[in-house]
Amino acid sequence: MANRRKPSPPESIGYIPDGDLGAKGAVSGRLGRVRDRALDAAMRMLDGVSADAALEQIFRRARDLGPAERAEASELVYGLARSLRRIDDRLERAAKATGRKLEMVDASVKTRLRLLTLEAEMGASFEQLQERDPYAVKRIPGLFERITSGRVPPAKPKSEAEAIGLEWSLPDWLVSRLVASFGAPRAEEIARALSGRASVTLRVDTHRVGREALIERIAREHGIEAMPTRLSPLGIILPSHVRVRSWPEFEEGLIDLQDEGSQLVALAMGAKPGDTVVDACAGAGGKTLALASLMQNTGRVISFDPDEHKLQELKKRARRSSFTNIETQAMDFGRLPPALAGRADSVLVDAPCTGSGRLRRQPDGRLRFDEAAVTAFPALQARLLLRAIDAVRPGGLVVYATCSVLTEENEGVVERVCQTDPRLRPVSLERTLGGVLAPSMLQSSLRLGPGPAQEDPDGFFLALLERVDT
Repeated sequence: MANRRKPSPPESIGYIPDGDLGAKGAVSGRLGRVRDRALDAAMRMLDGVSADAALEQIFRRARDLGPAERAEASELVYGLARSLRRIDDRLERAAKATGRKLEMVDASVKTRLRLLTLEAEMGASFEQLQERDPYAVKRIPGLFERITSGRVPPAKPKSEAEAIGLEWSLPDWLVSRLVASFGAPRAEEIARALSGRASVTLRVDTHRVGREALIERIAREHGIEAMPTRLSPLGIILPSHVRVRSWPEFEEGLIDLQDEGSQLVALAMGAKPGDTVVDACAGAGGKTLALASLMQNTGRVISFDPDEHKLQELKKRARRSSFTNIETQAMDFGRLPPALAGRADSVLVDAPCTGSGRLRRQPDGRLRFDEAAVTAFPALQARLLLRAIDAVRPGGLVVYATCSVLTEENEGVVERVCQTDPRLRPVSLERTLGGVLAPSMLQSSLRLGPGPAQEDPDGFFLALLERVDT
C-alpha cells in the first residue's frame, strides 16, 4: 500500500519535506532535472493523483525539460507504478537483511529508495546509483550493495496467488480470482501481460482512407513502419514510443487512438449505414466515433454519459473527424427517454468496470484497485444491460462489453441478466464478426487479451445478445 501524506506545496520541485531540505538532491535540484521531476510526480501519484495528471502538473512548470528528458521522467514514474509491490517487497527484504527497517525513513526518502531500486532492476550498477542519489543510497548502509549484487533474501509467499502477485505487482485478491477462474498458469500469463507495455494502436477511419494506403503514407511521411492489427480490419500498430497527436493524419481525423479490442467491440455491433445505434456509456467517445465511421456518417449514433465534460471531448473529437451523425445525451442511460424506447437497431453497453484489463496502458490503476468494487460493479452493469433491452427494438442486437478480466463483471453479469429477463438471449458472434474472426472465436461471447505480445489487445470481454419478444 502506498504511503499517504499531505500534498506538497505546488511550487515544490523535489517534493521533500522541510526537514530534508539540506539533504543531497532535495528541492535544490541536486538530483538533476529529470530525477527531481520524476520524484515530484511519483510522490503525487502515491498520494492518489493519477500518473498522467501528476506528470502533466510537473511538466507544465518544467519548461527546461526537452522531449527526451520528459520521456525519461515518465518512464521512471510509470515503471514505479507498474512495479511498486515487487519493489516494496524487495526493499523490505533487503533492509531487514541489513538489520534496518524502512520505517526509519520518511515518505520522500522511501520513494527515492524505490526509484533507485527500479533503476537497479533496469540494470544500473551500485556505482551508478550512488552517483545519481548518494544521500538516499547512504540512508541504509549496505542496502543497495545487496540489491545490485543479488544478495537479497528470497521472498516466501504463502500461496500461489501471492507468489504471482509479488512477481507482477498485483493484489492477492485479484490474482486469487484469476487463479479460481482460469487456473494458475493462465493467471500468471494474464498477470505478466498486465505488467508489460502496450504498443500504440490506432483506428483508421476506413470510410475516408484505406488502411494500406495510410500505412504507406506513414512510412513515406514519418519514416515509421506501421503494421496492421492481427484481428481488427480497422487498426494499425506503431512502436510504443511514437506520439501521433501532432501528426496531420490525426488532426484531419483519419486516425484515432483506440486499442484493437475496443475496435472489435464496435465491429461486433454490426452497425450499418442508416441505422440507429445507442452507445449507453460513451465516455469520451472512442467507440461512438468508430460506430459513426462504420455507418459512413449516416443514420444516428446516440451517445449517453452523465459526465458533460466527457461528452464535450466527444464532440471535439467528432468535429475533428467531420462526423455529423452523432447525438449526445448528458444523462445516465438508466433514465432512457421514452421516445427512444424500442427504437435502436443495436445498443452498446460498454459498462463501467474495474478496468483490470487495461493495466498495461494505465499502470497506476493497480494502486487504486479496491476489492469492494468487484462486488459493487456487477449490480450497476446488470442494471445498464437490463435497460438496453428496453432501448433496442425486437430483433435488435445488444453488445455487452468491459475492459475487465474478472468473471464477475463479464460472464456472471450476462448470465444473471439473461436469467432475469427472457427477452434477451445470446447469439453467435458469427452474425456480426463472421468475416473478421476465425470460426473458433465465434461463440456468443469472447475474451480478448491481455497480450500476451506487446502488439496484442488489452483485456476485453464482449458478448452479443438479441432481443426476442415472446
